[in-house]
Amino acid sequence: MDNVRKPILGFKNTLIAMVLAFIAGAVTFTFVGDNSSAISIDGAKVKIIAESSRKTVPLLNAASYSDEPIKFEENKIVVLNFWASWCGPCQQETPLLVNLAKEFPQVQFIGLTSDDTADDALSFADQYEIEYQIGNGDEYLAELTPIQPIAGLPTTFILDTEHRIAAKVIGAISEKEFRKALQTILKN
Repeated sequence: MDNVRKPILGFKNTLIAMVLAFIAGAVTFTFVGDNSSAISIDGAKVKIIAESSRKTVPLLNAASYSDEPIKFEENKIVVLNFWASWCGPCQQETPLLVNLAKEFPQVQFIGLTSDDTADDALSFADQYEIEYQIGNGDEYLAELTPIQPIAGLPTTFILDTEHRIAAKVIGAISEKEFRKALQTILKN
């Protein structure tokens, strides 16, 4: 009999464990890694980030689905929403964002899709009457991930006038709490 031990974990199980560890690290970083306040609202996580801990996002230089340039407007608060047409919570959240974009014209709203097709995204935009700019966000997400990874859809960042992440919303959120987060950033 051979006393050689077989590995306890095979390659597949090791890979799964590594992926789970990465996800746990990203979630921990997202909600614990800085001087900010996090509150849970209706299953979503809202995090207001202390001014001293805000991270500047890369410049946005994308094309909308109608081939217009999408760029951050100078000296404006930006609501940057990552979504997909197939995402149930995104479908719940979109009417709220559409209404808030109309109510807060001083705020730039941008919707960037992740892992979606142009046809599906445009159909979704028509269905929900999205009037703010939307485009494919896959390339921008690749630039953003080293600075601020996202753990799921929808994810929304409220950027201050210096295009730093001032608040994070992970998951669909209620109107009351999103409005509260937006007004907090507008006051500062």
